[in-house]
Amino acid sequence: MTGPTSAELRGAILHDFERLMEHVAQWRQVGLADVDVTMPQARCLIFVGLRPASPISALASHLHIGLPAASGLVERLVEAGYIERNVDPLDRRHQLLTLSEDGRALVDRFHELSSERLGDLLHGLSAAELRGLRLGVAALEREARTEEPSTEPSHPERTPA
Repeated sequence: MTGPTSAELRGAILHDFERLMEHVAQWRQVGLADVDVTMPQARCLIFVGLRPASPISALASHLHIGLPAASGLVERLVEAGYIERNVDPLDRRHQLLTLSEDGRALVDRFHELSSERLGDLLHGLSAAELRGLRLGVAALEREARTEEPSTEPSHPERTPA
């Protein structure tokens, strides 16, 4: 008797990972309960935190929304004091986005909430499970380093929802 194929294993891992990410999103929503930002605004803040000095077009592409919608998100976050817009020194027609001090503190809080919760989950795993997970995460990180960043899905049959 043979085990699952590589394709079946990849499918199962993707399914499990999607379910894990749903839990992570819920943890962040709980963390947002006392903060006046929506989930799309939180995603915007996290993107700008990871890619400081990004143009609004890069944010729009990452979030799979149009420029007007991205501009609206940014405007509300600028008004709230979480994002700063700066003129691109290479092209004064473009604005580059960075987190304000308050924005950085909020993004740090999101990451802390997720890390704390994930740490709690890791405590429930056996040593063998932790070793296996460590190997798998290291392999994924290695593969991620070799991939060129892209806004296009690498597998056309799996388009973002």
